Amino acid sequence: MNPNTLYYTLSAMPQVIGAIGAILATFTFFRIANLREYLVGDGKSVLNRWDETGYCFPDPQENLRQKKRLIDAIARRSIPEIKNVIFRLQEIEKKEGFTKKDRPTGLQYVYEDRFCGTERHIINLRRWILFVVALTFVTIIVSIVSLALTDNIISATSSDLKYWVLGLNVFLFIVSLICSFYLMLLGFSEKTVHETDRQPHKKPG
Repeated sequence: MNPNTLYYTLSAMPQVIGAIGAILATFTFFRIANLREYLVGDGKSVLNRWDETGYCFPDPQENLRQKKRLIDAIARRSIPEIKNVIFRLQEIEKKEGFTKKDRPTGLQYVYEDRFCGTERHIINLRRWILFVVALTFVTIIVSIVSLALTDNIISATSSDLKYWVLGLNVFLFIVSLICSFYLMLLGFSEKTVHETDRQPHKKPG
């Protein structure tokens, strides 16, 4: 194996992976920010329907307190607090004996299908981006270390060493690429209920 071949191969890998990592980080940031806006939008839609049938608390004081809490949560873009208020409202809906079949677009649908479904997608994206970033970091470090030791690897007694080093780097590089493209596919192709506008079937009549 020509030393220049090994050198240029090892130097090209971290550059390519680094560029892909930067693109993925930007893409994931905007994707998650967009999904979070859907969750804030759920809070706004609940607030807009406040005091309508099913969209209030039985106790007037608690109703006013929770309404103010939701207003503050929306203003601060606090997803956990918005979720807490919607959760408590849909629990009241359950206690009143209603199901998602009775109210296909009610609070249980809003909470379980739309809010929690989108939240799970955000969590999944975050886990994958952390995994891909960690894998990319390992790939770059291995490439840089191998690059620094290129002369020693070429002149090593074992003639197979350079092939093992190159093979390891190529393997990490390919796995990083596959995981990166999967993350992009996950972000682009997997849609939430908000984005598909999929509505539950209503009861006939």
